[in-house]
Amino acid sequence: MLGQRYPQIGDHRLARTGLIGDSGPVGDSGTADDDHRLSWPAAVGDLLLGARCLACLRPWWGLCPRCRGALRARTARLTSPTPCPDGFPITATAGDYDLPMRRLIVAHKERQALALAPVLGELLAVACWHLLRSRDDGLPAGSLTLVPVPSARAAVRGRGYDATTTLARRAAARLRPAVAVRVRRLLRHGRSVHDQAGLDAAARRRNLADSLRVRDVASTRATAATAGPGPVIIVDDLVTTGATLAEADRALTAAGITVLGAATIAATRKLHAN
Repeated sequence: MLGQRYPQIGDHRLARTGLIGDSGPVGDSGTADDDHRLSWPAAVGDLLLGARCLACLRPWWGLCPRCRGALRARTARLTSPTPCPDGFPITATAGDYDLPMRRLIVAHKERQALALAPVLGELLAVACWHLLRSRDDGLPAGSLTLVPVPSARAAVRGRGYDATTTLARRAAARLRPAVAVRVRRLLRHGRSVHDQAGLDAAARRRNLADSLRVRDVASTRATAATAGPGPVIIVDDLVTTGATLAEADRALTAAGITVLGAATIAATRKLHAN
């Protein structure tokens, strides 16, 4: 069981779960010893390659020990937007969408920093686990399905891969010691939507209303009680106004699929924890 492999995962402290890999005993904010360990590889990376940690921009390759320590210190929690849109599912997140997290998510999604997929996928797994442990009825008896929020086709073509589905598969792999879990791309865009950038919460809800569809909905309804996807968790990298997760929940529920909730890597600071 995941709770046995990571004995204190129920505390939802990433530092106690063992999920976030570490290259050394790094504290939450770093120490003088950290600076000493950083010195020689940092100097080489800075002088020869100009490499920077993707979170803090200090000289390093990938993610530096100090930032790994900061990720391990984050606390998963339930969260909801203010104002909360109708139909917003119970949602767990692995932490705030602060500057380091923004850099990591953008680097993975927009700059193809594929080496970040294991780290971000593990954060998503912690959020999923927190959601499952927060439920009064405990873990699902059968198989669980992670359903990634679909990216626009043009975005996937431009990036060369589906970032959210990649992270969902990483998260599923980390959850499998405790839960029978798989990933299915059940959702698709039923119509085009405008770019969400610059839209307020109300405009985002109008923009996304009735925009998502379940793939092969007739077949899904017919098999929901037998070979269907079973209970699902909607997964995404970020929750801001909640409009996307509410729309995903609407589409899945309308197809007869049981939605346990949603899980994200981060939540914007204007959201409050329950």
